[in-house]
Amino acid sequence: MTDAQLLAAWLIGLGVAAVVVLLAAALLLMILFTARSILGHGAEALAAAEDIARDTQVIWALADTNEVAAAILATAEEIEQNGGAIAAALRETEAQPVSVIG
Repeated sequence: MTDAQLLAAWLIGLGVAAVVVLLAAALLLMILFTARSILGHGAEALAAAEDIARDTQVIWALADTNEVAAAILATAEEIEQNGGAIAAALRETEAQPVSVIG
């Protein structure tokens, strides 16, 4: 192999290596930009999820409201039953004549 052929082969190898390095650098830059984009979108998604969680806390509090409402209803029904029993007892005592003389 002559010096000219050796130089030509070396330059071709150098050119191929340069192309490979440039392609690898381009791919790494694309990966870097994609990762930064994913990070930005992830931060936006996290902020949106936090907003959704804050906005839906009222819905989760409805379970507590329903429990309290059920307890109030049960108490009101008990009051109604006891009031009915008291009213019936009063009607019975009013219907019976009261003797003042022993």
